[in-house]
Amino acid sequence: MIEIRSIYNIKIVGMFICLLLGASACTILGGSASEETPTPEPTSTIPNMQVVSPQACFAVQHGMIRVDHPQGDLIAWSPVTDVVAYIASTRGSSWNVGELNILSAPLFDTSTRLATQVAGELAWSPDANAIAYLGLRRADNLYTIGLAYPNGRASKDLFPGEAARTDDYSSQKSILEWINPGRLRVLESCGINCLQALDFGVLSGLSTPVGDPIERYWDMWSVHTFHPDVLPPQYTNLPGQLNWSPDANRIAYIDENGNAWVINVDAGSLYPLDIGQFGTATESDWSYDSQYLAVQVDQNLMIFSFKCP
Repeated sequence: MIEIRSIYNIKIVGMFICLLLGASACTILGGSASEETPTPEPTSTIPNMQVVSPQACFAVQHGMIRVDHPQGDLIAWSPVTDVVAYIASTRGSSWNVGELNILSAPLFDTSTRLATQVAGELAWSPDANAIAYLGLRRADNLYTIGLAYPNGRASKDLFPGEAARTDDYSSQKSILEWINPGRLRVLESCGINCLQALDFGVLSGLSTPVGDPIERYWDMWSVHTFHPDVLPPQYTNLPGQLNWSPDANRIAYIDENGNAWVINVDAGSLYPLDIGQFGTATESDWSYDSQYLAVQVDQNLMIFSFKCP
């Protein structure tokens, strides 16, 4: 019993000395200093492609909404300048509906709110004067299409009031494309398994049906990515999401496990983006000049810069 108590007393004295002298003393006395566990790097499954040191710098992080199912693009860069639009979470809600905010380079630190009750489908006009979006009005639980203006003008509802009620349910809608800065083409639900294309005059707010109704398709609200018309053979059967930069020199790649990578096209190499050990990426979008990459990781917008110091 005396021997056991002596060992116990020695340990107590050792711990006391550690507290007085610091971690290095603990190591000398046989204790263990507290060290951070490094975040393990993800492992690439792309054959014949070398993993290299990261070449992108983390810039900033902001809160975003999370969605139960795809709701189109929740991130969108301006086509003419380094300004990014995203759907931010609000104090009262972080799921499915939020606020349309924009951030500007180089700091991306101060957000500007452009619209509320925004669900997705963000699409900048070609001249960057307006952002079309899918809205979900809480008052009547109907989907609509809205226009927001970075110059500070009030947002505009293209389906005001009962005009948004196009079926007996939530009246789903989708943004197809900007025809030109003054014309926007959208889809509205016209019943069960029925969609009708409409062309909207942005200034007048008047719409014209385009063609006959079509059947609803499963990827109506899928995230948009940019890629060549014909995929290079090494990427043809690659699981996950590939998104080419506008200059075609890099590819943002989200693999099947939600890890985010950047592929150097000419070098045939890739490197991981630091999105955290348990982060899951779901969407990526490049700035018009390929100098910034925005990634949605769980409930956060993460922006990476390729202008590293």
